Amino acid sequence: MSSSPLRVAALILSALLLLLASRALSQLPADADGAAILRALHDRDAGDRLRAEVRMTLTDGRGARRVRELELVMARFDGGLRTRMRFRHPADVAGTALLTIDHDEGEDEQWLHLPALGRTARIRGGGRARSFLGSDLSFADLSRREPGEWIAEVRDRDATVDGTPAWHLALRPRDAEVREATGYARAELWVAKESLLVLRSKGWMEGGHVKYVMAEDVAR
Repeated sequence: MSSSPLRVAALILSALLLLLASRALSQLPADADGAAILRALHDRDAGDRLRAEVRMTLTDGRGARRVRELELVMARFDGGLRTRMRFRHPADVAGTALLTIDHDEGEDEQWLHLPALGRTARIRGGGRARSFLGSDLSFADLSRREPGEWIAEVRDRDATVDGTPAWHLALRPRDAEVREATGYARAELWVAKESLLVLRSKGWMEGGHVKYVMAEDVAR
């Protein structure tokens, strides 16, 4: 992972949470607390199956950019959610795939397929805090986190992101186990009030590194 913060734009996977627009509008009251907002974000209805084309732009501290394109397929099953990310571009990562199985009960699973090596490996425990394919995201960022793992406070109820009304949340891990699993010391989220889409996130890693994520040009 680079020591310079990377800005990840036009991305539908956020640090901590999936950045998927909900089918239903938010029904949360104006005075909802941080825990209720985080729970609604986790529980929102994105349907039983979803497919998306994603363009991920990585910009380092010197302004140099790298673009990666991938396909994302999500499907619910009895007992959880299955998500597959498969890279299409550039050539050095094309065919690389990550399968994440989020179980409603029991330990979640992650499997990484590396076509260049002809092997598939399971990502376990502390390995999930590692950088994913040289991006500013970790394997832990690409799986659902339970809302109860975080202490969430509303920092600003009247925030806006590019004119969109949003809640500004401050999060911190509930215990040392969550900090170790995710690598985060604390984080902030800007959540759209109507769609419950995470418009922006900022995360402070245990080692002092800062991650920024923005969602742009999201179309349904």
